Amino acid sequence: PTFQDNPVYAAMVHSVDESVGLIIQKLKELGLYENTFIIFTSDNGGLDRGDATRNNPFRSGKGYPYEGGIRVPFIVSWPGVVEAANVSHEPVQSIDILPTIMDAAGIARPDTQKLDGISLWEHILSGGDRTLGREELIWHFPHYRQGRTIPPYSIIRRGEWKLIKWWEGPEFELYNLVNDIGETQNLVSVNPKIAKGLH
Repeated sequence: PTFQDNPVYAAMVHSVDESVGLIIQKLKELGLYENTFIIFTSDNGGLDRGDATRNNPFRSGKGYPYEGGIRVPFIVSWPGVVEAANVSHEPVQSIDILPTIMDAAGIARPDTQKLDGISLWEHILSGGDRTLGREELIWHFPHYRQGRTIPPYSIIRRGEWKLIKWWEGPEFELYNLVNDIGETQNLVSVNPKIAKGLH
């Protein structure tokens, strides 16, 4: 089926919804809601087995380097500061959360410590109109996943292109995420120069 039909998983999602609601209710009771920056996201995509989740149109799920395993929602809220219902198509990573919170709170960045992420704050305030100016996103998983069935891999995404480097087995996979969001056509042999440049 194309719908979620696992009552246990549905109950877990419902519980998360209720918990977020309770947090917001408490913030309102304490008079803090209007002065609270809320970020809601996940560390990975849904599972790719059983009947609990569907990641369509994305390929695969949690633990894999495909979009179904790494693409997740990133939702922000701050009533009166962040305009509601805007949508951004800029890809971001969880490493962007710390510099974003620092900018939102007006905290100066330390001169002695380099932050890996970039601040999304000006992008958020622009309603998603201001580009981030980031050239690429990089992931590196130097360990085995799911009982050694998924070997170590690295990913680089630059613009519409995404290169997966497997540290065992077939070395590279190259996808054009604009034309093939489901990552069905490995283009490494068709575009070896792009693959080499990303590598």
